[in-house]
Amino acid sequence: MANAKTQNAVTAKAHVDTAVTYDGQTFTVKEACDHIEHLFQTRDDTAELVLFQTRDIGLWLLQLRSIYPSNKQFGAAIADTPLKKRSAQDRNDAMFVAENWDKVTKLNKSGELNSLGASAVRKRVKKAQSAGNTSKGKQAAKPTAEADAPITADSLAKATMKLLNDNNITLADFRKALTKASKA
Repeated sequence: MANAKTQNAVTAKAHVDTAVTYDGQTFTVKEACDHIEHLFQTRDDTAELVLFQTRDIGLWLLQLRSIYPSNKQFGAAIADTPLKKRSAQDRNDAMFVAENWDKVTKLNKSGELNSLGASAVRKRVKKAQSAGNTSKGKQAAKPTAEADAPITADSLAKATMKLLNDNNITLADFRKALTKASKA
């Protein structure tokens, strides 16, 4: 059985008078082109909204992740939450998008990320990074002592304040969201 897209493509008919009939309606070529452009624009707007939502998800996950010293502990902590139905890959991709938001927005503005999922966005960002990398063959930088340091209330507070400032979120708004989340 042919899918709906194939069936619609088959039932579209061109007319000698430069009109096209699609799904039982007849349009001029200009009307059809205007409609198609509107569909593209709607898709692009939706894709951009998905990127923003992915970034927001990533910011929340980064905040949660910062509480736990290891990925294993983080995974165990969320195992009994609604997040258990989301794959580790999806969570990691969202955090990657949030951590690399400047690069993501730059690639999106250039049109390279239209309607891509978070995993594909990750690959495009990595590809763009490696294209500018002239240090092939060199070892990766060692993790900093800061990254290895145990998480304390003070370090968590500082990291939270940095994320809030970087994303123009007021402390009052964050407190409200945190209170709401802690009651959930």
